[in-house]
Amino acid sequence: MTLAANNSDKRLPASLMAVYALPTLPLALVILPIGIVLPAFYAANTTATLAAIGAIAFASRAFDAFTDPLIGFLSDRTHTPIGGRKPWMLLGALIAALSLFQLFTPDSSSGIVYYTVWSFAVYTGFTLIDIPMRAWGIELCVNYDERSRISTYVTTFTVLGSVTFWLALIIQYPFTGTTDLTAEVFRAIGWAFAFLLPALIIYAVVRIPTGEPVSDENPTLKDMVASFRGNRPMWRFVAAYALWATGNGIFTVTFYIFMMEYMLLGPQFPFLMLVYFGVQVLSMPLWLKIMYRFGKHRSWSISFALQATLPWLVLLIEPGPSAFVPAMALTAVLALVAGGILVVPMALLGDIVDYDILKTGVNRAGNYFAINTLMQKFGMGAGMGIGLPVIAAFGYQSGADITGLVKFGLIFTYLVLPTCFGLTAAAVIWGFPIDARRHGIIRRRIEQRAARSMETAATAECHEGNS
Repeated sequence: MTLAANNSDKRLPASLMAVYALPTLPLALVILPIGIVLPAFYAANTTATLAAIGAIAFASRAFDAFTDPLIGFLSDRTHTPIGGRKPWMLLGALIAALSLFQLFTPDSSSGIVYYTVWSFAVYTGFTLIDIPMRAWGIELCVNYDERSRISTYVTTFTVLGSVTFWLALIIQYPFTGTTDLTAEVFRAIGWAFAFLLPALIIYAVVRIPTGEPVSDENPTLKDMVASFRGNRPMWRFVAAYALWATGNGIFTVTFYIFMMEYMLLGPQFPFLMLVYFGVQVLSMPLWLKIMYRFGKHRSWSISFALQATLPWLVLLIEPGPSAFVPAMALTAVLALVAGGILVVPMALLGDIVDYDILKTGVNRAGNYFAINTLMQKFGMGAGMGIGLPVIAAFGYQSGADITGLVKFGLIFTYLVLPTCFGLTAAAVIWGFPIDARRHGIIRRRIEQRAARSMETAATAECHEGNS
């Protein structure tokens, strides 16, 4: 064991936390268009069809189920002069920058093969960045509240990236007369991403320390499986995250349809999104204080429950142009609540990694964050796999009148299903066993073991010198 025994109270300067979190901004800038509008753009401007793109999207989630744990495992076993995480991030930045630009600039002859190659490459690059980066983050600070701070910074810059995307659509309106994503907008985003992402990652790699080494032992696949099987806090985390992610996936894939065709707010939709992500940015300091006051898991549970129930207020709003102001107010409230859901997982998962280190003496942070990433992707995949077929089963199709059974099916899918998943997730995570006091005990025991290990090594060296 090589963990320093005096870092529990170490605070990272705010400037370094900001530099660490900055690369999440360009990543968030492109994630939304990739998932929401890029398929329709390809269907309208290339030879690829929506059906084929949907099949590839499903296949990419299966591909992620293999690559995410693999990258986590390899980053845990990597040892270089600049640490185990940074080389993977640099490789990911190169792959993501090149492939994202290609994905965002197809020509009319591009087809499903073109889309498949570059979308798989993009997501591979994202995985190479995201999993090592988040594992690196929990190695930068081991204090319970400090992890809440760094998670808040990461979430804030992620939301700022989303704000930038929707703001760009609104800024172009006076020049183009539309808020649509055109080929020119995609090309501009592709160029910006290709330059911005590598620059920010290189800057972070140079400026930010490697983090505390935790163990000289390399994780093995056999021990990793055994570790996951016996880590009860992890299973509770995974259960809550999977439940919420599924419900949120259903909510997300029907949100645009609900606002466009039930609330009749299509032209105002970019403005709703700008308010949503803008309020999320402003809510981050508030949620950091809430985590300090109530702990991470209780804050998470509260935000789950609120997100599951507050959307029902939309039924009090009369659809039509007059719905814009009350819908914007409700959107702001939902954004405030969602801030807690976004900011907690990274910090909470760091505490779970510490629990595993105490039990096994091995750092598997990369693999734990790989599982977390898979849960995010699973949620969106499950949401598409559940939400869209359900509203179709009730007779929904684009342009259909939202009345009768179609209306009931849309409300059921948009409100009832996410509520069930969200409230169940809130109940599961409420009794999470690692709070601030217990995490303090875990850290002290890890550091005591590290100190004993160093004393033993020093004694052995002394004996060898005397002999």
